[in-house]
Amino acid sequence: AVEAPVMPAGGKLNAQWLPARERGRGAVLLDGGAPLGAALGGVIITGLISWTGSWRVSFVVVGVLTSAVGLYAAWYVRNTPREHPRVDEAEAAYIEQAHAEEDAHGEKGGRAGLLPYLRHRSFWAMCLGWMGFNGVFYGLLTWGPLYLSEAKGFDISTLGWSTLAIFGAGFVGELAGGWLSDRWQAKGASVNKVMRTLLGVAGAVVVAGLLGVVLVPDAMTAVALLSTVLFFLRWAGLYWSLPSILAGRANAGIVGGAMNLSGNIAGIVTPIVVGFIVGGTGSYTWALLYFVGAGVLFTASSLVLDCSRRLTTR
Repeated sequence: AVEAPVMPAGGKLNAQWLPARERGRGAVLLDGGAPLGAALGGVIITGLISWTGSWRVSFVVVGVLTSAVGLYAAWYVRNTPREHPRVDEAEAAYIEQAHAEEDAHGEKGGRAGLLPYLRHRSFWAMCLGWMGFNGVFYGLLTWGPLYLSEAKGFDISTLGWSTLAIFGAGFVGELAGGWLSDRWQAKGASVNKVMRTLLGVAGAVVVAGLLGVVLVPDAMTAVALLSTVLFFLRWAGLYWSLPSILAGRANAGIVGGAMNLSGNIAGIVTPIVVGFIVGGTGSYTWALLYFVGAGVLFTASSLVLDCSRRLTTR
């Protein structure tokens, strides 16, 4: 419950602080904290467990550190550039001019509720695509380490470094996807073409990589494939630029909240469903195929998205 506002608020912050042409990189920097935290956490948590002999102590240490980061963010972050003491006049004016140009080419309007967006195909494609993404990501986050431990025989030390490699690749991939998005748009490509192409390619590689994990018996090959999957899967961080693209800055928060709700439904359901699959079959094969299905949903929904125009609220 307390984590839920983080990403919608971050999507709103991305819309308020950055020009449209820089929001791809902004979105992945924001969302990149997830794979980076998982990558570093794999080493830190396994190290703390080995050192203290207790997972409870590890939870306390990480909880205190996370709370400290949250308090720092509450002190440091401002809603708009002009409110921040470290933003000078030139930077604030640059951002405000970019926002004015964006408004001149888009639908003008104030805040609206969520209901007007429910009639748009792209809104549902955004929500279902994020649900598919989280079906894969939360599945690998919650069951990936146990899969490597039980199916591939990794000990706790090898597990920590494998988690670092897999989710570290996701962090690098996320930054690469954001850079590609903004660079391609800067060369004149439409945001619709860029988003559909990058997310479609990412989804296809994710599905192929997950199928490969099902088929290969070698442990190191499985780690390499999962690293490739995370590298491309985290291109979905670009999704956090979609609320401002589809709904404008005024409504980026509420649309981002709806997107995050759909994703967290997958986050709730996936670990439970995978648990039943593994418990019922005694194998991870069908669980991995569940992730493949989530990847297909992510890919198909991304290809249906239409980012060429802002959704109307009338």
